[in-house]
Amino acid sequence: MHLLPSHPVNTTIRAIQFGVLLLKSYQFQDLVGPIDYLNTHTHSFLDGIAPPAIVAKAPNITWHYISEFNDFSPITASSGPPQIPTTTFNQTPTLDYLLIPGADIYHTFPVEATKFIQARFPELKGLLTVCVGSLHLSRTGLLDGKRAATNKVALRLTVEQGQFQQFRNVTWVKDARFVRDGKIWSSSGVTAGLDLAAEFARVNFDPEVHQAASEAFEYKANPARPDPFKYLLDGVDLK
Repeated sequence: MHLLPSHPVNTTIRAIQFGVLLLKSYQFQDLVGPIDYLNTHTHSFLDGIAPPAIVAKAPNITWHYISEFNDFSPITASSGPPQIPTTTFNQTPTLDYLLIPGADIYHTFPVEATKFIQARFPELKGLLTVCVGSLHLSRTGLLDGKRAATNKVALRLTVEQGQFQQFRNVTWVKDARFVRDGKIWSSSGVTAGLDLAAEFARVNFDPEVHQAASEAFEYKANPARPDPFKYLLDGVDLK
């Protein structure tokens, strides 16, 4: 896709350390959609596509794939090839951001994973969850008293199955594709992860970089509202 002559790497460009927590049987799109979209904003991707002045403002992102089991065993997603972790909890460098995709509704982190998230949260500039990743995160206590979005069908099922009590400490937003509360960013159903990533990029990256990346990706992001799937929680008591 490189259409323009490539340019020397700017060694002063912004470097970002981005962690991704690999969960057993995670929803493949929850992870690959946001990652690929965000990576489109990087210096290495835009070099040769965008004008040099825009490329110079693009960040470098280093991705760290961390298994919730704290080893290098391949993690199988809902579809697609197995993902090989690149680091462990102890070896993961200081992170700027952490992304948590969704797995089974009632997925519980292993104790080591919970401790890792809790210990790293203060250093993070942002923590992003996609789909039921926010339900998983709620078990760590980090979402207590905060507003968040999650997969609406999954949330409705927790009520219907009498399992909602464990998620009551969070204010679940029924009518938004994504929500930001402080440094926690959460999206609703699977495809909403792309809209969350787009809003994250709009807020955190240079506007010209964001435009160039969005055009290369050919994606027009949906706003948080209106949410065409809000009807899925009509009449569902989340108190």
